[in-house]
Amino acid sequence: MPEVSPSVLIIRLDAIGDALALTPSIAALRRQAIAVDVVLRRANANAFAPNAVRDVIVAGFELRDGSRSNRNAIERLGRDLRERRYSHVLVATEDLGGYRLAAAAGAPTRIGFEDPWTKPLKALWSRRMLTKSVYRSAKLTGRCEHECVTLFKLVEPLAGDEKPTRDLAQLRPLLLESEPAPDDRVAVQITDKWERLGIPLDSVVELVRRLAASSELHLLSSRSESAYAQSVERATGIAVSYFDDLPSWKAAIAAAVALVAPDSGAVHVAGMTGTPVVAVFPPMALYDAWVARWAPWATVHRIVRADNGWPARAADALALLRST
Repeated sequence: MPEVSPSVLIIRLDAIGDALALTPSIAALRRQAIAVDVVLRRANANAFAPNAVRDVIVAGFELRDGSRSNRNAIERLGRDLRERRYSHVLVATEDLGGYRLAAAAGAPTRIGFEDPWTKPLKALWSRRMLTKSVYRSAKLTGRCEHECVTLFKLVEPLAGDEKPTRDLAQLRPLLLESEPAPDDRVAVQITDKWERLGIPLDSVVELVRRLAASSELHLLSSRSESAYAQSVERATGIAVSYFDDLPSWKAAIAAAVALVAPDSGAVHVAGMTGTPVVAVFPPMALYDAWVARWAPWATVHRIVRADNGWPARAADALALLRST
């Protein structure tokens, strides 16, 4: 019988930065002429350009919800996906719903992560959902590889000799619907993620003022975070651009001469589209390992630790980036 061409479903039930860490994997599958669909959350369903994958399926079920109604929703989606007759389902998420969906989709090859030493019960359970497991530590450790490298292990059986690429000519088109006009302003992501990372508003205001002293700025914010952004507007007197959709926001980052942002999805848009970025990470346990895992992937960047005096160091880092 003739071989059937593989088709792949990737399940990634996480935030936009998590989704974008799949970009090198998708690039490798495309180079192998393998059809790829992805399951994403509604909030990041437009993380990739329309032609990056064959189809984006929106996960209509809840995360971390083992209720009967939620499991039924997963089963219904799985039955629909089963009709597509995927050869491979790759579970690129830690949420149990992703494993349940893989089993319900019924592909002959189902690959996902496990850590039998840290989470032995979950590992035993997940093996019932999968046909093959890839080890991934459930703990952040001192020796940590980049998330793009970890996720690429799921596609290695299909990728031949491919490695996760850092070639922006391959990565950038997978995020952008069209090539934006260049913008000579420095983009700054204004998001309550600063606050959620434990970085106070007055430090962010100081950062914006320092950057504005030497660069024309383009302050970016999601419309949903307008309350936080308006606080920055009032304190700095600099208008914020509000975005209602991911494609226009991604284009603004890709067009900018540079980006300054906290550890967030904006950093990973810049990392995949080539915009130089100053990424601000909060002090934390195993800080170096977290940075190794989530630093911008394929663009020039500087990492700033948000401890005492960080706004001045971020401004200096931007100046250094722009001078090279």
